[in-house]
Amino acid sequence: MSPSARLISNKGRAATSQAASFFNNLLQIWRPPVASRGLPGPVRFALAVSGGSDSMALVKLCCQFREFREQYPVLQFLRLHAFIVDHKARPDSTEEARRVRKWLHEQFGPNKDHSLRSDILTLKWPPGVIPSELPNFETEARRLRYRALGKACHEANIPSLLLGHHEADKKETLILRLIEGYRGEGLRRMPAESYIPECQGIYGAYQSGGRGYISTQNESAKNLFSKRKGALEMLPPVKEYRKQGFEFGGVRIYRPLLSFSKRNLQEDLIEANVPWVEDPTNQDPTISVRNAIRILIRDRSLPMALSGRSTDKAYTLNTAAENIHQKYQWRNERADELFQALDIITFDSRVGSLKVRIPPMVFNTTFLSPIKRSEQEHIGARVVRRLLQIVSPQDHISLQTLETATKSMLLDMGTDFPGHDKENSPLPAFTAGGVYCERDSLSNDDLGSKSGQSNKSVLMDHTWRLSRQPYHRNLPEAECCVPPAQPSSYNPQAKKQQRIMYPEPPWQLWDGRYWIQVTNTTSKPLKICPLTEDRLLRLRTRISAEACGDTKNSATLRNSLRRAAPGSLRFTLPAIVDDEDNVLVLPSLRFEIEGLAIEWRIRYRRVTFPDKIERESIIALPEKEFKSVRGPPITAHHQDIIDQRREEKAQRKTAEKLEKERKKEEREEKVPEKMNEMIEKEETRTERWKIGTEKINETIEKRKGRTKNVKSHRTTREKRIGRQKNAKSHRSSR
Repeated sequence: MSPSARLISNKGRAATSQAASFFNNLLQIWRPPVASRGLPGPVRFALAVSGGSDSMALVKLCCQFREFREQYPVLQFLRLHAFIVDHKARPDSTEEARRVRKWLHEQFGPNKDHSLRSDILTLKWPPGVIPSELPNFETEARRLRYRALGKACHEANIPSLLLGHHEADKKETLILRLIEGYRGEGLRRMPAESYIPECQGIYGAYQSGGRGYISTQNESAKNLFSKRKGALEMLPPVKEYRKQGFEFGGVRIYRPLLSFSKRNLQEDLIEANVPWVEDPTNQDPTISVRNAIRILIRDRSLPMALSGRSTDKAYTLNTAAENIHQKYQWRNERADELFQALDIITFDSRVGSLKVRIPPMVFNTTFLSPIKRSEQEHIGARVVRRLLQIVSPQDHISLQTLETATKSMLLDMGTDFPGHDKENSPLPAFTAGGVYCERDSLSNDDLGSKSGQSNKSVLMDHTWRLSRQPYHRNLPEAECCVPPAQPSSYNPQAKKQQRIMYPEPPWQLWDGRYWIQVTNTTSKPLKICPLTEDRLLRLRTRISAEACGDTKNSATLRNSLRRAAPGSLRFTLPAIVDDEDNVLVLPSLRFEIEGLAIEWRIRYRRVTFPDKIERESIIALPEKEFKSVRGPPITAHHQDIIDQRREEKAQRKTAEKLEKERKKEEREEKVPEKMNEMIEKEETRTERWKIGTEKINETIEKRKGRTKNVKSHRTTREKRIGRQKNAKSHRSSR
């Protein structure tokens, strides 16, 4: 082999090895989505493409998955969708995005044995804003980019988004966090997989949309890929959150290139003749701090410990970030053990109220005795945060704000510390993370079902009730607007209430807790806002005025509020009000004014419970489907169309009935003929059987005759031989 051929062969093997390493990295972090009945869904990946070398290398490596189809047959149904982001930050950004799309089509289009689609996502900046002149351009561009990608993934029904962050991006992010003042766990390495950020409130992207994920502990992605389509086994069942009124799913992002260097990625692109775009603004250190850090890393101007080139790996920044990440994971694992030990007594999703008992064994020697006090506080704060996030309207709760909550709920129970005042330290009630927490007591039924202890005071000290913090009067209310819906079609064949069809309205996240969907067929806009004392008073007055002696609706409202939302808890409920601030619907309680021209659905946001929670402990939201939408009256023209369609339908039914009768008669006429044919066949078969039997008998008789002849011949021969012997003996005697 010539040197040039050997070099080409080595490069080919290196490219294949790089693709295999990329594929293995992805399988270690990817969570396959779950389709119906617990089976694995189709393999779809969305790729975030900017046109740079990292994103183009990501596309190239993903398109090399076909090399592993024999080993993983499911990859035969792989679908890739590239989303090219046009930031509108430069005058030529649109032309650049089109050029990148053309490259993708030429290099990896359908005619190249790939199933890659590509679309351009254009970021929409506020009117009058020049993106490049913003002081926080990178932050705003990141937010808009992730929101556009999240919406696009949801519309394309793709739950997995791959990003092209590589090894250099990890270094840049770590140094940038140091400059911005991050400490402790804020300096952990960039996560390889997580939910998509910056998408709060976008249904289908932000932890919603109804797509579940297979647990990597029970079913690894590699084992799933190795199964053939015709022999897929049932996977662990996904919890039926939707039937209990909860949302789940969402878009997850994955970074499989974190272990790849930018230099190797560019060499791979050069070898494959794949072009990429160099953004000139990335080379200007005056535009952003990240650009300055990037140039310092490129020119090797940073200290060796920061750049990762130190000979002592124990003192590099990457090693420190990895150590912090491992400590972060260890704390989360310990916190998960404690969280699984908690006893969820009831969770009422109608009002967002949680009743939890913290067993004394949470802080026994099995969990926290060998751990020092500082680690106990970190782990305990994580447990408290997971509890608060079930009820809290906040998307993220900082651990630094949970010192009082952790001390009151966990650390001051069941263990004695130096200087610990058990009587005065724990607070009976407090507010943290937008949640009001108060000590509660268990009823006799709960005492019998949840624990066999007879000491009620012990259980009272360990039982807490968590609910949404009451709204502050000086702060703005959580509010969502519902504009009037525009009809999309008219179906004269449907029932009278269903003839005018409206498009499905968007889901809106209200107060960070409830996903609410409202079809407003009125002529005026509606609002979703919290129930207040004034609104409740006007609602009761209206019900009493419209009742005319019938107190059924008033009693229903009173009983619902008394049982589900007693006291101030009722003033955290969502309410749909009209333009005059009159309450029309309390969706979480399924109470509405009669005769409304609106329809609604409500679900609670995605939450995480301990695995041992019982289904009976969850009080679910009312599940309501859109059955009919009331609209304007039917006109005479529409009535004529309806009558004509009815006549046509009746004629079709008559013709179908006659056709069925004709076919039935034909079948009945053919029955005797078929019976005769069957009888003739049976007689023929019988005759053939008789003839065959006679032939067999004749053959047997012939064989018997031949056997008798052979025996008689033998007997005659033996007699002849005997006579000859007698004659010889007689002659000899003579």
